Amino acid sequence: MLLPFLLLSNIYGGVSVSNSYTDNLYFIGEIEKGGNKSEVASFFGYSGLFDFVYSGNISMIDFNKDDIFFGNGLSLQKKFYLPGLGNKNYIYLEGYNFTTLAYKEYRLNEISAGDSLLVNLGRYLLFAGTQFDYANFDSDSIEDYIKGGLKSYLSLPMPYFYLVPGGSTGLMLYGNEMLPYYMFLLSMDFPLTGDFAFSVSGSYFKLSEPGDDYPLSDSLLLDPFFENEGILRNANLALSVTKSFAEENSLLNLYLELFKRDFFEIGSIRRNDSGFFVDIQFTHIINNNLSLFVGLNSIVNSSTIENLNYTKNSIDGGIQLIF
Repeated sequence: MLLPFLLLSNIYGGVSVSNSYTDNLYFIGEIEKGGNKSEVASFFGYSGLFDFVYSGNISMIDFNKDDIFFGNGLSLQKKFYLPGLGNKNYIYLEGYNFTTLAYKEYRLNEISAGDSLLVNLGRYLLFAGTQFDYANFDSDSIEDYIKGGLKSYLSLPMPYFYLVPGGSTGLMLYGNEMLPYYMFLLSMDFPLTGDFAFSVSGSYFKLSEPGDDYPLSDSLLLDPFFENEGILRNANLALSVTKSFAEENSLLNLYLELFKRDFFEIGSIRRNDSGFFVDIQFTHIINNNLSLFVGLNSIVNSSTIENLNYTKNSIDGGIQLIF
């Protein structure tokens, strides 16, 4: 009975050990304090009759046993091939759990489910799908919410690049509030050569203003761990560059993002942030099972709230084993 399952299966896994030093532990309420973050991460996957991926990590700040954090993610996907070349349908279910030892208010659970359709329209490629998200927080200062919507993208071949317009729309529900949202995206992908490619993209997200109750308290909106839950508008422009070096078995990735974010109102104060993020990652592949990586990243944030004007610079490195 298990023979078809075994014949079609493909199992893989890996583990990585990394360390990062930053001049600003902007993570869970600690701002303008440098420190060290160590992490051990693992992943396991199966691809066959269905696709399954588990990823988990354990991280520690400044080697303090009270500052230990656990993350666990699961992904289950079933792929269906439809009539016509390249036409596929994906049904997926994803879950994520974040657990802390000493900070109960930061524990959370997230579940996502959706259905995605990929259709080949000759020279064009259409992606359309639905997605539903549920977020559960242990903190009484933030509301659990359900978010559901529709999304679609169209890939248009142009001279030297692909033009990809797209967007999504839906509803966010928490408490007695039901807030519409929408997002627009436009990207240009340049697959120039086999070892060099880059893309330029821009997006704009807008969530309706709540009528009475806000999904989180004023104090949590100032906490870096929860700030993504309080964004009303988000506009960004990004550049992504990938360069491989075949002779050296190495890969270089560069990512640059300019952003502007508007948040829920804090009392009578409206928080507006702008800034940029840059990340450089270099990976050297020793063999099919072992690779080394090092990275540099920097964030500069300017805010209408004085103590949220900050910079953050980090350097990290590690080793990854794949089996």
